[in-house]
Amino acid sequence: MAWIPGEERASKYDAQLRRALSFWDIAYLEIGSMIGSGWMFAPLFAAAVAGPASILSWLIAGILVYFIAEAYTEVASAFPRSGGLVRFPQYTHGLFAAFWIGWVTLLYVIAVAPAEALASTTYLSAIFPQLLIPGTSILSPLGYLVAAVLLIFYFFLNWFGVHVMGKVNTAVGWYKLLIPTFTVILLLAFLLHPINYSGLPGGFMPYGLASVFVAIPTTGIAFAYLGFRQSVEFSGEVRRPREIAIGAVLGFTLVVIIYVLLETAFVGAIEWSKVGVTPGDWKALTSSVLVHGPIYQVLTLSGISVLLAFAVFMIIDSILSPSGTGWIYIGGTARSLYGMAANGQLPEFFLHLNKYRVPKWGTIAALILGFLFIYKFPAWSLIVGFITSAGYFTFIISGPLPLALRKMAPNIPRYYRIPAISIFSALATISVYLILYWSTFDVLWGVVVFMLAGLPLFFIYVLPKLGASRSEGIIAGIIYWLALVLSTVFLLYYPVVVPYQKLHGLPLNTYYVGSFLSFYLIMLALTVGLTLFLSRKIPREARQHINAGWWVVAVIFTVLPLSFFGQFGYLAKPLIPFPYDTLIAIIMGVAIHLYAVRSAFMTEDLKAAIQRAGSP
Repeated sequence: MAWIPGEERASKYDAQLRRALSFWDIAYLEIGSMIGSGWMFAPLFAAAVAGPASILSWLIAGILVYFIAEAYTEVASAFPRSGGLVRFPQYTHGLFAAFWIGWVTLLYVIAVAPAEALASTTYLSAIFPQLLIPGTSILSPLGYLVAAVLLIFYFFLNWFGVHVMGKVNTAVGWYKLLIPTFTVILLLAFLLHPINYSGLPGGFMPYGLASVFVAIPTTGIAFAYLGFRQSVEFSGEVRRPREIAIGAVLGFTLVVIIYVLLETAFVGAIEWSKVGVTPGDWKALTSSVLVHGPIYQVLTLSGISVLLAFAVFMIIDSILSPSGTGWIYIGGTARSLYGMAANGQLPEFFLHLNKYRVPKWGTIAALILGFLFIYKFPAWSLIVGFITSAGYFTFIISGPLPLALRKMAPNIPRYYRIPAISIFSALATISVYLILYWSTFDVLWGVVVFMLAGLPLFFIYVLPKLGASRSEGIIAGIIYWLALVLSTVFLLYYPVVVPYQKLHGLPLNTYYVGSFLSFYLIMLALTVGLTLFLSRKIPREARQHINAGWWVVAVIFTVLPLSFFGQFGYLAKPLIPFPYDTLIAIIMGVAIHLYAVRSAFMTEDLKAAIQRAGSP
């Protein structure tokens, strides 16, 4: 089958999309997506990991994600494309890199809407305890039903058009913005206990500097900031490209300020005697009554009439805030499927639009897959770590992308330009690599296994379009899947993961290290070997697509061993302790960035995109 550039395939569908979003709509897509379940649960979990220093975690995360968001904003303002996060990598790095990024994007965006439905249901359990299994944060049968109904609502809000969803989201966005703001004001005014910041045992940073960084990806902080992506995902439906940058910067800045102030207020509002926890035992907060609705419980336990009255608005917001993020991500999932179909990585029917001009089959698929995720991960805390790590894997191209486009497409109209692009883009790549590393090995190994599980689809569906043998691709894919399953189960999960879950720290010996290294080397050899074998007969110009994607493989197979042997890995005494591990991660981020920028090439998709640049 001859390869057709994604831009050529998607152009007729792009032209049919409704361009109805203003910069306010874009701003509130970001606000609505970032102020979801994260603000309702992350302040508690962050405080439990880092204590009062969790305030720094929110600030540092905001700065890191700012570099990433700005990189995408420049690209989206030049090439406004729906599903842009999975389409842009194909412009500069071809099919192989785009497939990795598209596949992991799909894994995480599918999971966000059900996570938000879970969050709303969990928060409502403060009033309706029958929504959860007693003594747990796991959904009961009734809880499953409520979460499923919320997902169906998200679906219909998207089905009837982006103009409907955008306007509803903007209207709800005002409420979602005001409630956290008033929460900050009320907590600081009525429940401020200055002793909580530094006067308790352990002081401001009771668990050390490393805890500040590990809190970023593991407690919902980085998860909360993931929503910046929506300004890129919906950029093909914005009225004027210049409005993308205005809306994106405005929305992101407001949310970072709110989150930093919210964590400050929450830490100061904790009344230890009323939550039944020894003062200064921050870790114990996740075993207290706060786990069913942190801010709501703080308000109601206070006994102050003003705060008790405001708690009613918190319950309303427990539905609106997560739901706002949920319905945005149903649309975002549909546009990710749309983008992968545009790239030629999924069947073309995912490009088909309904009569309201939204991606039809992608929206339906988002609903069905959302049901499956609720069933598999019936608690918010079980799903957020996976979403965060997978989500930031997709952003690894954020740094190389704008720099490569500056070099290969210098003259296209850009309605937003990053200052000091060489430095700024490198900081974006470093930021992503650090967040991935800080995710901890306990989360990262599962994400990597899911990522690797997608490679056979590249062998079977994509490589034949470049000239590889489909029958060889099918055989190689089956071999890869079998090897991945067997090595994961018998070399990683049972020999390493299960003992760690019992011991919470493995001794440094040949059994544990050997098991991990065996898994690692087998999958590295098969990933590289089978890809080279299948691409050996494709034309030389098509082979550029493979060569330009090896840097993504390098990300996977460098961050995984660094995670295992570093401060946040499985060893009781890490071989690479903090801060040396983080310094190595920074160096690796720089090396990956330089490698990725050098790998970029002028693809047929980029040529077509340049021709379309500036056109409606």
